[in-house]
Amino acid sequence: MITATITMRITTTRMARGAAAIITMGMITNTGLIITTIMATSMTTMIMQAVAADIIPTSMADTAELQRLAWFSPAFPVGGFAYSQGLEKAVETGDVIDAETLFRWLDAGLRFGAARNDVILLAESWRAGASEARLREIAELGIALALSRERRLETVQQGASFHALILGAFPHADLPVLEGVDLPYPVAVGLAGAVHGQPLVPLVAACLQASVSNLIAAGIRLSIIGQSKAQQVLAQLLPAIGSLASRAERLTLDDLGTMAFRADLMNLRHETQQVRLFRS
Repeated sequence: MITATITMRITTTRMARGAAAIITMGMITNTGLIITTIMATSMTTMIMQAVAADIIPTSMADTAELQRLAWFSPAFPVGGFAYSQGLEKAVETGDVIDAETLFRWLDAGLRFGAARNDVILLAESWRAGASEARLREIAELGIALALSRERRLETVQQGASFHALILGAFPHADLPVLEGVDLPYPVAVGLAGAVHGQPLVPLVAACLQASVSNLIAAGIRLSIIGQSKAQQVLAQLLPAIGSLASRAERLTLDDLGTMAFRADLMNLRHETQQVRLFRS
């Protein structure tokens, strides 16, 4: 008499946000012979329905947030680590010497300096969407606002890198290539955000925090603060970041302008600094 032993095993591996992979295996053992069988359709359907009931779908808001986390991650190679926006010169001259002076320097930049202009350019580009003619006009204005040669290099190089990465990793049918256009970084960000359906205020907030974090990291490399103090400075700056981001929807090109003379001067003087770590 042939004795058959039937063993059924179902293994369910739950992945991020409720996604599940189901492996169903039936084994019939007969005199050392192992045969993999297919379960009945009705049983498989029942199992899949039970698992599907537990799956939490990813919303559009979740997708947009994950996109922002990717775009403004230190792993997204736009080259921000190579620039200090004149901070290196400010350290050499003694304007910035510790966590307190670094906070005041960056806070003034957010309230009265180039960061505010960048937010306006980003918002205006976001409103322009995929309109190439309008984007070219905003790009030309953004380059004209770059006070120094190094500042122009910084915004154009990062803009080109960001745009190329979006085209390659996050392509979209409405995303123009814009060949031959020097694209400032905030213009590239605004364009990408518009075609991918990013809400403006969270997009601005993420971009600002990434920029500020880069400058704080520059402060670590310049040995004026350590890592713990760096996090304290970032935490202190969050209200200013949130305040500026929340105004992005109301700011227009008519609001362009800066009142951060000392920071602008450091940007200019950095070009002749003899020993330096950064390109601006």
